[in-house]
Amino acid sequence: MEILVRFPLQEGGPLGRAREVVAGCPGYRVEGETASVKLNLPSEWRALYELSVLLRGEGRAEYAVDGRAVRGEELFAGLRCFFRKERAGSLAREWCTPRSLSERQLFPCRQIHVYDNPRRTPNSWYSFGRMGEDGVFRVDKEAITSRVVSDLGAYAHCPILDLDGIAETIARLPDDIDPSRDAGWSYRQEGGPVSNWGVTRDDAREETPEGESLFERLARNVRSGGAGVAAGGNSPSNRNVPAAGYGDVGGLGEAVERVREAVELPITHPEIFRRLGIKPHRGVLFHGPPGTGKTLLARAVAHECGAHFIAVSGPEILSRFWGQSEAKLRAIFAEARAKAPSIILFDEIDSFASAREAMSESFEATLVSQLLSLMDGLGEPGRVCVIATTNRPDALDPALRRPGRFDHEIEVGLPDEAGRRQIFEIHTRRMPTDPALDLDELSRLTRGYSGADIEALCREAALACMRRTVDLRSLERRIPPHRLDSLRVTTYDFRTAMKRVRPSVGR
Repeated sequence: MEILVRFPLQEGGPLGRAREVVAGCPGYRVEGETASVKLNLPSEWRALYELSVLLRGEGRAEYAVDGRAVRGEELFAGLRCFFRKERAGSLAREWCTPRSLSERQLFPCRQIHVYDNPRRTPNSWYSFGRMGEDGVFRVDKEAITSRVVSDLGAYAHCPILDLDGIAETIARLPDDIDPSRDAGWSYRQEGGPVSNWGVTRDDAREETPEGESLFERLARNVRSGGAGVAAGGNSPSNRNVPAAGYGDVGGLGEAVERVREAVELPITHPEIFRRLGIKPHRGVLFHGPPGTGKTLLARAVAHECGAHFIAVSGPEILSRFWGQSEAKLRAIFAEARAKAPSIILFDEIDSFASAREAMSESFEATLVSQLLSLMDGLGEPGRVCVIATTNRPDALDPALRRPGRFDHEIEVGLPDEAGRRQIFEIHTRRMPTDPALDLDELSRLTRGYSGADIEALCREAALACMRRTVDLRSLERRIPPHRLDSLRVTTYDFRTAMKRVRPSVGR
């Protein structure tokens, strides 16, 4: 942290003594009748502490922290705790995490009063949230973050404050708690409906090594991809494998074959790559028009190889709080490593990883750098694969497309006539259709339709059949079975639907 201090030159008095204090500092400069000094914390804390005493109440003094102007009262109020630690000669761990709080302190700062407290106090992190009618407690991380920001206040200027550690701890807290399933939790009834209940942690606690604080345990679990503070929240048995397989993907025969080589084989048959002496791809980029099945293809390959699937939408990553976006990324990759083999899907990656020189905000460039760093540190190749989808591959940052990142690109384009027929078969296999329905004719008539367009066309054809068969104005409360059996989707219904559903690509 770099602190810039400017104050008027004056002989004698507090300003004269302030000049004497900083005269020997490397960052000391004189410009006309103004003295300025740049001090790096925490190494040059003593000079800044003496300036805080000498310049107290001096309205002409100016201050900046890492290039951002701040008021002197705010700066020195935020450094008060740090100055006390340095004057006492205490180590950061002993000062920031005192023994009186080590059993329940959640964050690496004594100024934050949000704890992991087994006793029922309003300052427990799991008191932020609300119980749903289904008996699952939803943790309000936004409220926790707001409370942390409020507690820190000016202390956010402390040079030894681990803001990334704080943001990562918040991101790794469980999103929900189900006391009926998660061990170590129980209901706390407050009367009234279930939504007014709360949760409480049982007295049984995890044993920690002697001298290790709760935050250090959390940091250790985060680094190793563990469960953080949530019992069972990130256990390897709690895996997410999609239900859709290759049989649900139509019109993408060539793309499926390329995906199997790039993603499935390294997970199911790593011995092939070891024999050939090559490393599998770490990242695969799906690009093509919207609605062509890029996301569905990623889910299908995860199902076929039994990989843990983590789907991330671009806007879900972005957060208005400091460090939260990068912490979410780290948490995603930690979960993928803990539950390997895994596949991470970044849907519409161009929404947060566009070219850095075209970005308007510096935090967006930091987020891209964090993603690049995480991909470079994936560890054993083939155990975790990162898939990204985009409609605008040219908008991505060039560093993402170099070898070792998203270096294998697969174009998922519009289906041909045979592909369209296959998609029609998939979407009509559970639909009561007329025996005379000609899928070959529909495939010829739907040139330019994407997979999503054909799905919408099938849905609209079914609704056209309903309008043609059922009189909605005289509809009984319960439709007789023989009326339901009369519903048959015909070629006429599809032709009617094509008047409403047109090709979306290039519209």
